[in-house]
Amino acid sequence: MGHIRSLTLFLTIFLFTAGTAFGFQQATESSPEPRQQDLLINPQRTVHTFLHWQQSGHKNPDYVITTMKLADGSDEEKLELAERLLKVFDARGLLIDYDAIPSDPNYTDSLSGLQQYILFQSLPEVYLTKTAQNEWVFSSSTTQAIPNLYSNTFSSWFTFVIDQLPEWTENEWFGIRIWQYLAVFLWIFFGMILKKIFEFLLDNYVRRLAQKTRFTWDDDLIDGVEKPSGYIFVTAFFLLTYSNLQFSVTVSHALSIFLEVALSAAIVWLFYNLADVFSKYLTVVTSKTETKLDDQLIPLIRKTLRFFVLVMGVIAILQNNGVNVASLIAGLGIGGLAVALAARETLANFFGSVTIFLDRPFKIGDWIKSGNVEGTVEEVGFRSTRIRTFYNSLVSVPNSNLANADIDNLGLRKYRRLKTVLNLTYSTTPEQMEAFVEGIKAIVKANEHFRQDYYEVHFNSFGAHSLDVLVYVFFDVPDWSTELQQRHNFFLEILRLAKEVGVEFAFPTQTLHMDSFYKEQPRQVGEERTEEELASAVSEFGPGGKKGKPEGIRIYRDGEEIDFGANK
Repeated sequence: MGHIRSLTLFLTIFLFTAGTAFGFQQATESSPEPRQQDLLINPQRTVHTFLHWQQSGHKNPDYVITTMKLADGSDEEKLELAERLLKVFDARGLLIDYDAIPSDPNYTDSLSGLQQYILFQSLPEVYLTKTAQNEWVFSSSTTQAIPNLYSNTFSSWFTFVIDQLPEWTENEWFGIRIWQYLAVFLWIFFGMILKKIFEFLLDNYVRRLAQKTRFTWDDDLIDGVEKPSGYIFVTAFFLLTYSNLQFSVTVSHALSIFLEVALSAAIVWLFYNLADVFSKYLTVVTSKTETKLDDQLIPLIRKTLRFFVLVMGVIAILQNNGVNVASLIAGLGIGGLAVALAARETLANFFGSVTIFLDRPFKIGDWIKSGNVEGTVEEVGFRSTRIRTFYNSLVSVPNSNLANADIDNLGLRKYRRLKTVLNLTYSTTPEQMEAFVEGIKAIVKANEHFRQDYYEVHFNSFGAHSLDVLVYVFFDVPDWSTELQQRHNFFLEILRLAKEVGVEFAFPTQTLHMDSFYKEQPRQVGEERTEEELASAVSEFGPGGKKGKPEGIRIYRDGEEIDFGANK
């Protein structure tokens, strides 16, 4: 069905443009006879002489060969050169705009500084030059290049087949000869066969080689380029061979534009798919990294590459078809500036997301604090970052705010600090204080979840109502939940140690002691211990001690341990 639609589209273009060409030909038949001295007076008149007097209905070989004065050979050979050059123009769809050709007899090319005029930028070897007789004619180098141009435009074997066809195939229908209809059908049919052959070789040979490799990106590459490369191949074939159909200049011109646009679109399609293949390859690379931010960067890269390919493809197509892209881009720039001013917050968030992706101040799952927001990072989008707070709400923070704010990444901590002050009563003896401090140090040493190379436990100050002990330690734990569990175990050990060494914790009170009554002793606070008992308590709470329980308290009932969830 796709082949039939393509054939129908081609035939529609041919019929429409053929009617236009036929009308143009009828309109030019009534041109009056020019004066002999005006035929080559300027570049415009020379081109008119060359084209007009080769049209059917008013051919004049004598006028035509005057444009080939610098060619070698007889008049018949000069006429043949002119006819071949016109066929090249027509077959390649090279339309001539008379208004664009200079009418100044003294015209000088601005680049070369010579009195010559190049008809087409795509054929720089074809140009007019001014002779000593003040006549504008085709240059001698042009006349010498005509045979090569003709052979490069028309296939010799195709021309031979056309010459062998019967005369009735030269009859015209809607301005197109019968053999040309047959040639179009065979041309499209042969192109589709070549496309199938190309796809067969790619799918059955190249793909098999790719499947033998240990990589997967080469398989994705073949999947991405298979269809667009097939269309590029067949469109390039059509573009290189359409001139053999020998249509009129208007039909050939429309056909050439259609094929050039189709080829450009197929190339854009190819690079569009390659952007997806490149993104898949980056996905494999980023999957091996620890951070998840680069995984979210891949969709941004893929969309950016797709947009870039589409924009550049449209610009290239417009540029190739004579559109002034510079003025178009300037207009889009002004419009883009207005849009940017109106959407500056959106753009600020977008560039903020780019900054986050490049700088990577945090990754998915990190516990961060920025401003008044604290929680776990769940997603980093193009506009905002979503943070799950500890009361389970979801906060969306604009990326522009995060890019300009201080971010405290608590999730990247290797150690988690605990700083607290333990208040002991003033009844604590020096020996008990020393035993209590050394006992806490022993608890830290016995627990593998503490940082062992740095911690501080000291009798730090005399408070208003207590003797203060500074405890400054670091937990070596992976997450907050484990930190809370180890903090729980640590505090339980301190409580047991305090009971063991006979000290009491103070609290803000005022105590009035009535020590002046007869034969009454003041209240005894705490319990007395010998030095041997204190030393024994320190060692018992140290590494390998029988009374130390760094992993928490174990309570048994009927010989079985009761699980309170303290050690989970």
